[in-house]
Amino acid sequence: MNNIKKNDIFLISFLLILVVSLFLGFFLNEDLSTGGSRWDFNQTWNVVINFSNYNFHQYYNYTSHVPFHYIILSILYNLFNDQYIVRLIYLMFSFSLPLLLYLNLNKIYKCQKSLLLLFCFSLILFPFFRSMAIWPNAHLTASIFFLISNYFYLKGNAENKLLYKYLNLLFLAFATYSMQSYVIIFSFYLINYFLYHSKKEFMQLFLFCILLSIPGLYLISFNTRISNITMTRNLSYSLASNISLITFYLLFLINGKNLDFIKNKIIKFSKKEILIIFTLFLYAVINFTVYDTPMLGGGFFYKLSHLILGNNIIFFLSFLLGLFLCTIMIKEDRKFIYPLLIIFIMASNYIVFQKYYEPLFILLLTVLYKNYFIKNLLLNLKNISIFLLFVFLYFLSATINQVANFTNNLSGVIRFF
Repeated sequence: MNNIKKNDIFLISFLLILVVSLFLGFFLNEDLSTGGSRWDFNQTWNVVINFSNYNFHQYYNYTSHVPFHYIILSILYNLFNDQYIVRLIYLMFSFSLPLLLYLNLNKIYKCQKSLLLLFCFSLILFPFFRSMAIWPNAHLTASIFFLISNYFYLKGNAENKLLYKYLNLLFLAFATYSMQSYVIIFSFYLINYFLYHSKKEFMQLFLFCILLSIPGLYLISFNTRISNITMTRNLSYSLASNISLITFYLLFLINGKNLDFIKNKIIKFSKKEILIIFTLFLYAVINFTVYDTPMLGGGFFYKLSHLILGNNIIFFLSFLLGLFLCTIMIKEDRKFIYPLLIIFIMASNYIVFQKYYEPLFILLLTVLYKNYFIKNLLLNLKNISIFLLFVFLYFLSATINQVANFTNNLSGVIRFF
């Protein structure tokens, strides 16, 4: 009994420290994206002011995003007429993300609740989550609505109730009207409804999706920037940058059991698989080019590579490792293709930023299907502790980077994401 109480006290204390750390970051105006999230917030604040005055015209002069996130902020601004209070309320709203992740994972994985809570609330230490919570950002709003949507998807599948499936699509629409790139995720749910449900039910849900798209078509009619997504034509850049970022987040899942699993799988690779991997690798490396601002975007390993070596060697090695890891995960469960394709399409803009991945890729990886790596991670406190150590080191490196301005000094003024 005493042992249980001690464990409960440790859990509550740890979660409280995480929560307090985010509030402390808020009061210090922390921005671990090296200024990017604060800049985005200030650039789009005029949209919030205009919406609060019921001026909905020409908001596209300030942003290319859909307006739902800004409408939510404008309602708060109308009520309190204070930017600081709006930010504080949004900060408290952001705590719903780890709670919603917990509710989703509790339906997928059978494990100790305490381990699940530790895993979910560790997101508070992720630099881009913190930055977007402190400086309200449409990416975070969309992620929260996505988790609500997926919860109803899981509940609808478990209880086979049509209402939950409608709610699944409705909340995904809210996510999409906060960040239009989330429209890609509709394909995941609709494909699954088509494959595993009756044709009648699928048609009802499909027609509901068409109904939900009407406001979007109206928005596009007077704001063409919404549909004008600057997709990159540089396949080698997109492939290397996205896979490098995927590698970065997959490395957080490494522990003894997962590492042994990876080693055993690599040993069993066929010559054909190795040939395909190195062909993709050489293609991307040989054809790799960057744009006019070479230090803009690229992700953690890209910045680290230039910071330490002044070249792309570490970045390319992370890309090669990612090709092996992605191949292993696809071979283990083809459902890994879902989060892989979704994040790849959503992040393949003119420049690939790390903010597109955090926390979205972690959410996609954990809630869209029962992941072998996540299952092993949630086995015991030791594995969770290793994960938390990696997360803390990431948080610490981002904090040091903010104070020392390492990445900003690489090439004039740049953003870490």
